[in-house]
Amino acid sequence: MNKEEFYDRNYSFDDIEVDPRFIRCAKEMKITFLVWILFAVISIGVSYLLGRGDVQDYTYVAGLPLWWFMAILISLLFTALVIFITKFVFQDMDLTDEGSLNK
Repeated sequence: MNKEEFYDRNYSFDDIEVDPRFIRCAKEMKITFLVWILFAVISIGVSYLLGRGDVQDYTYVAGLPLWWFMAILISLLFTALVIFITKFVFQDMDLTDEGSLNK
């Protein structure tokens, strides 16, 4: 289907070719949501499990409660993971009508 035929309303959706950029964007979106959910679950879980109990019983690392220190460490690890994913997993692509994936 050429570009002019898109403006004509007499076509079937089955005639439209799937753009590989949409497939790639869907994959990158799933990776992004998975990393975000993992970060939230791990951060909240570790903070809750290490932060409950009496304050006098807390373990301190570098002057910080262990739960807070672990939250900072997890944030740094996930920041490194996001940088890695952005540099090596995500692909640059042209966003014009006739664009393609840049490999």
